[in-house]
Amino acid sequence: MGNSLEKPKTAKESVCGAAAGELQLSWASSCMQGWRLGMEDAHITINSFNEGQGQSADAWQGLGLFGVFDGHGGEQVARFCHRHLPEELSKFPLRRANGGHREDLEAAFVGAFHRMDDMLRDRAYTKELQKLTNPPKENTRPSSQPSRVNPHEVGCTACVCCITDTQIVTANAGDSRAVLCCGGNAVPLSFDHKPNDAGEQRRIEKAGGKVHACGQNQYRVNGNLNLSRAIGDLNFKQGTHLKPEEQMICATPDVLFRERSAEDEFIVVCCDGVWDMMSCEEVVDFVRQRLPKGREVFPKDMERIMEALLDRCLSPDLRTTEGLGGDNMTAVMVRFEKEVLPRIASVSEGPSTTTGGTTVVTFDLPQGCTLDDLVVHASESSAAVHLGVKHRTVQLGGRGCSTALVDLAAHLPAGATFHEIGGITAKFYRKMLQMAISVSWQRSS
Repeated sequence: MGNSLEKPKTAKESVCGAAAGELQLSWASSCMQGWRLGMEDAHITINSFNEGQGQSADAWQGLGLFGVFDGHGGEQVARFCHRHLPEELSKFPLRRANGGHREDLEAAFVGAFHRMDDMLRDRAYTKELQKLTNPPKENTRPSSQPSRVNPHEVGCTACVCCITDTQIVTANAGDSRAVLCCGGNAVPLSFDHKPNDAGEQRRIEKAGGKVHACGQNQYRVNGNLNLSRAIGDLNFKQGTHLKPEEQMICATPDVLFRERSAEDEFIVVCCDGVWDMMSCEEVVDFVRQRLPKGREVFPKDMERIMEALLDRCLSPDLRTTEGLGGDNMTAVMVRFEKEVLPRIASVSEGPSTTTGGTTVVTFDLPQGCTLDDLVVHASESSAAVHLGVKHRTVQLGGRGCSTALVDLAAHLPAGATFHEIGGITAKFYRKMLQMAISVSWQRSS
């Protein structure tokens, strides 16, 4: 197909992050160019918000912010939003009573989305926008005078989730989408903006535009854009007498609120390249079925699941799928950690002889942990240790103590058995936030 590669680029850029901050949100992201000639997506993953300056920024500290930006006409506006949206958002005042008053949060997201358009109009950002162009594609020769990036013709959708201690707040403009898994059920956190939606079409026509039908279930504004809200695309925002939310294509997001529940499991935010191929329910089921059973879920597990999701949505042949599955794809997953447990950092061998020795298992501990926060119960008969943290358990409605059963015997050398008498010792390293547990063992006769 004319605007596609002969074969897709399936290499992925994937990143993940362990639970951090008071909210203890772990996350993973993956993005893939696919069949498109270039990559135009961008995304943000902030599990403990720390952007901006001044008194307003202080109120945003510790909140989670995750989102995707699906570019069209170029990648520059999506990358511009990735760079500037979090900081601009943090400039808005936010009262933190009950997780932040709804009117404050809604005003902040609407204002920050509109601010992106204002900045794109400002010639002071022209050079920066130009520099956000991706490097030249393979097998192409860079032009001595690259074409100037024009934000009038380049834009992006935006779907961003802000997570507080009591709420999930989703701001969406366009057809990227967020979904929550709550108790195994898919709960939409946003709704697509398409030109043929009754309310969207009224705004478009009132602003002087027209919605054209272009094939089966395809509608475009003035025969061009197949969505009705986006950041950038300033050619569609020329109504000088119109407010930002009244423009033919507007950047005004819908801001939806959902109270957090103890049954919340994870959120997935994706560009429409995923949603073209799978429903909200199918994505939630796909992720949930692949989460590890019987052990702690690590961020790398989530990263692999996001990569598998993109592979699942990639078209094997654009002709047979009529173009579906040929888009750039980006997926972000956020997991609500119900309990934050120490993680094994390393296993090392201590001094040993022909008859026995010592194995040291070192655990990374949650940020801010002190010796008083730790709970250690050891069984010298089985080399099993309950190791946990008292104040770091995240349970809505209260905080308690959660411990993990760690079978240290599984880390002993082959053929070794646990030495029962004085066989377990533990040492806490405050500066390194680690606990080292030593296990004495003896050779089997």
